Amino acid sequence: MPPRGILAFFDAKPIAVKTYGGRRYTQKERLVIERRQRTRGFFYLFLLYEVNSGRVRWMFAGSKDSEQVCRFMTRLRRWYPEQEVWVALDQDRPHPRKSRQTRRVMRALGLHWISLPKASPDDNPVETINSDIQTMVLDKSDDPDPRASRRRIGAHLRRRNRRSDRHVRISYLGDSHKH
Repeated sequence: MPPRGILAFFDAKPIAVKTYGGRRYTQKERLVIERRQRTRGFFYLFLLYEVNSGRVRWMFAGSKDSEQVCRFMTRLRRWYPEQEVWVALDQDRPHPRKSRQTRRVMRALGLHWISLPKASPDDNPVETINSDIQTMVLDKSDDPDPRASRRRIGAHLRRRNRRSDRHVRISYLGDSHKH
């Protein structure tokens, strides 16, 4: 990495706002959740984990297409206007490995990318943050609409950014959590 460079990991998570967020605590011996739960809304959570500081940045979008990924990458450049930025992402269809539009925009913005191997979610620390959001926010929710879910997820991520233990350990990057 260059002296003032930034390494960030990116991923998008689909979020369905359901009657039951996932798990529900009850006195019943066996909880039976309907097979076809009523969905109250649907959106995507775009997450970026910056290795240098452990900070998470996010955006909510209605779809996960190349246009939305390009919009997020434009925001990324605004967040880090002077630094050299390297983004590690998986091989989803709207990512630069497969999307000509995303590749063009990232080059125009001066962003570098690294494609992670196929079927290797453990290589992306954003998956750890997604798991945390699922456990701490979504599994305990009964939100009336997507707006309430977005508000709760945003509050959780803001609290996470303020914690001193916000770093995700990345085994193959050595002391990635000690900066």
